[in-house]
Order: sequence, then C-alpha cells, then structure tokens
Amino acid sequence: MLKRLLQVFATPTERVDSVSQERIPLAAAVLLLEVAHADGEFHQTERDLIGPLLMQYFSVSEASLADLLALAEETRGNSHDLHQFTREINKSFTQPEKEQIIEAIWQLVYADGRLDCYEEALMRQLGSLIGLSHRQLIEAKLRVHRP
Repeated sequence: MLKRLLQVFATPTERVDSVSQERIPLAAAVLLLEVAHADGEFHQTERDLIGPLLMQYFSVSEASLADLLALAEETRGNSHDLHQFTREINKSFTQPEKEQIIEAIWQLVYADGRLDCYEEALMRQLGSLIGLSHRQLIEAKLRVHRP
C-alpha cells in the first residue's frame, strides 16, 4: 500500500482522474496533520480524530489508514508549502465540498478544546488557498464550535 501511495503522489498531475482521486486523501491527511501540529503540540485527541475524519470525508478504508498516515507524516516533513496539497482539493471538489472539508479541519482544531493563534492563522491561510471567503470560513467554524 505504501509503495502504491508513493507512486500516486509522484505521478504527474496530468494523469487520469482515478490517480488524482487517490492523491486527494494524501493531500487531506497532510493538511490535517499540519493543522494538528500548528500549535506545537500533537494532542492525543487530535491524533484520535484524524483517522475518522479521513474515513468520513475522504472514503479512506480502515485497512489503508495507517499506511496513509505514515506517508502523510513523511510527506509533510518533506514539503515546504501547502499549495501542492490544496491544489488537489481545488481541482477535485466543489465549493460546498470545500466547505465540508474546512468544517472537518475545524473539528480537528477544536479537538483539544481551544483555538491557538497559530491554528487560527493556518485556517485563514487554508481557507484562502482553497477559495473560501472569510464568511464561509467563519460559518464553517461556527457550525463546529459555538463560543
């Protein structure tokens, strides 16, 4: 499985849709891990939530989850920006689907019970990178967490 995911992520973006669809869970996993690490701590509640979010929103099977997360950690460590990951989401999702994704990421942000300033800044950046307005970003946040 790990070799297959590496091949998929290394495949040029001009390839067929099926390959692109396989890249989306990896991109999502990297984004989720980036947000989980944004405050300098990777809480157990965040760790426990990432898998279910990937299975729910990106149809990742439980059998492939561990390999995907291992690859996502490695990919995250080797990447320098978020554009390559948000590009996959922009190419493949509608605006309402992007709002659902950002809502899932907000769930992860609030998994530890608080919003760190680094997490908030990263969420603004992610919202912008996937083409959501500030209003859409805040509405998704409020659906997850009412102060």
